[in-house]
Amino acid sequence: MRQKDTTKPIIRSTTREDREHFLSILKGFEHFTDEEKDCAIELLDIYLKEPFEYLWLTALVEGQPVGFACYGEAALSYGAYDIYWIMVEPAWHHRGVGKRLMEQVEEEALKAGGRKLIIETSSLPLYAGARRFYRVCGFTEEAKIRDYYRPGDHKLIYTKTLRR
Repeated sequence: MRQKDTTKPIIRSTTREDREHFLSILKGFEHFTDEEKDCAIELLDIYLKEPFEYLWLTALVEGQPVGFACYGEAALSYGAYDIYWIMVEPAWHHRGVGKRLMEQVEEEALKAGGRKLIIETSSLPLYAGARRFYRVCGFTEEAKIRDYYRPGDHKLIYTKTLRR
């Protein structure tokens, strides 16, 4: 039986110094395509140049980055926020890091007048853990777009209404 980790992650805004840690964590996600990885790096680099459209948070444990979240207000919406990426170093899965990142995204969105969070993912079995995580965090599946990514790989859209 695995012992419960009592180390609580500290969540803060992502800094330029976090970039190499992010690249290292991203490299470990073998199920992401090269295009997906390039997209994540591009969003981080946009944020590091001018944090406006995309917002990033870093989870630290014992001073080391172990997880990241990228989110931002959805274009042409009033208070809807897209969560683009939430990833935690595999060694820190199931230890509360992802949940703390998600809670901080919610807090930040609420402070900015947010009312809804939206996150999209694949229907492939490889993403079952992510879908389970979203449900645990209070998201519900709102829509399915069949064969979106490629035949047999549907886009699933999850949402959560924020409450003060």
